[in-house]
Amino acid sequence: EIPEAMKLQIELRDAFAGPHFQERLKILQRKYPERKTKGHQDGSRFFEAFETLTLTVHSKVLPEWGLTPDWDGVREMMSRMAEALEHPKVKRLQEEINVLMGLPRNANFAPPAKSEEMFVYRPSRDAPVPGPCRALLQDEDGDEAHEFFVEDQQGELKQRGPTALDEECWYQVVHTPAVVIREQPDEQSKMVGRKKVGKRIRIQKILDGKWLQLHRSELAKLGVQEAWVLLDGAEVGHEGQQLLTRVK
Repeated sequence: EIPEAMKLQIELRDAFAGPHFQERLKILQRKYPERKTKGHQDGSRFFEAFETLTLTVHSKVLPEWGLTPDWDGVREMMSRMAEALEHPKVKRLQEEINVLMGLPRNANFAPPAKSEEMFVYRPSRDAPVPGPCRALLQDEDGDEAHEFFVEDQQGELKQRGPTALDEECWYQVVHTPAVVIREQPDEQSKMVGRKKVGKRIRIQKILDGKWLQLHRSELAKLGVQEAWVLLDGAEVGHEGQQLLTRVK
């Protein structure tokens, strides 16, 4: 209905005209002076911050109309308003809102596509907060961590924790013709070396039973700061097989 659409728009217009939004909009505009320059990084950075700012207004107004205080609510509002926007009075109010938002009068503001949302805005601060995926250890000082460096009897620091190895550990390559050594524990990560079948590799950590982190002595040979090799054959189509076997 046109009267309802206009009432909603008036509430949005008044909210966007308020000092809370206007002052922060000016701060963003000063922070990203090159936002209108084609190809400049200010453009994308400004718009990301601008979207978050506009959502602070929508999140206050939309719940009064039975809409959720997030981008889903904005999308639903725009879907319901599509026909009403053809009416001259509704269209005029939308133009006023656009100007207050710092947009061209005839602009069509569109919320980010569902697939583009990296974060979900929760104005009530009620989002679930996951705990650590691994159990935490506590040292004698009460500090908590997944691992600690503990000095052994010889004065050498050793890792202690659920992912640390308690002793010198070697694996031998059993996959033919070789295994790939990567920069990160990810099949898409950059390759930094290879080990042929039968060769041994010293390991310092096992990650999730799938990846082996090379010991610092191996890193020195490769000339890298970090390196990993895949252990779980299922990741590359060899279900139930390991690409290396522990020999020490």
